[in-house]
Amino acid sequence: MTAIADFRIRILAVLVDAAGAIYTNAIVDEALSQALSEYNEALPLDMDTVLTLPGDGREIALNGLAGLRHVTEVYWPFDSLSEPWPPNRVRGFYLFWDDGQPVLYLNSIEGDEPQLNDELRLWYTRSHTIDGLAGEAETTIPANHESLLVGGAAAHAALARTVDLIEVAGADMYATGLLGVWAQRKLKEFRDALVKIQKAHARAGISYTAGWKLDKWDT
Repeated sequence: MTAIADFRIRILAVLVDAAGAIYTNAIVDEALSQALSEYNEALPLDMDTVLTLPGDGREIALNGLAGLRHVTEVYWPFDSLSEPWPPNRVRGFYLFWDDGQPVLYLNSIEGDEPQLNDELRLWYTRSHTIDGLAGEAETTIPANHESLLVGGAAAHAALARTVDLIEVAGADMYATGLLGVWAQRKLKEFRDALVKIQKAHARAGISYTAGWKLDKWDT
């Protein structure tokens, strides 16, 4: 895994500013944060967990799940000691935010509602993090995507530099324009790659559930 210091070195190398004379850590870190935000939109981190419910009812607080973005699957009723098959998938649920805290609402349950100390299995996505960026303590970016993120961050940093130079009296506008063009092309490469990654990692599965057993009349 690569920490923020290593990302800074690589981003500055792409920007040909190894000493950081032009691009400060603050600029580089903000650029990396922007690139990471776009990456998280395309390929968030898939997670799953088993929750022991703290109370009765259809509304379930999820504030204990750091970086939560979306809930993708819910099993209830659920028993971690004896998982049923097929699983008890909750057909209808949605995530909402109450005073900035995530709450899962189960809106398709018939009959009994979840009770205190029931178990619920949850699949969800959360944001990737980089060790040292925004106070995070671990890096979750796959190693084969680190160079992509470096390129995206360099593009964001160069674009910010372009905006800054436009307002500087006496700045070389031709050179500034070239930097802006480079930044835009680099950003397009980054975003095009994100689209490909998103498509490649789209959720997939069988198109129908288990059917009946074949007999002598079937071919």
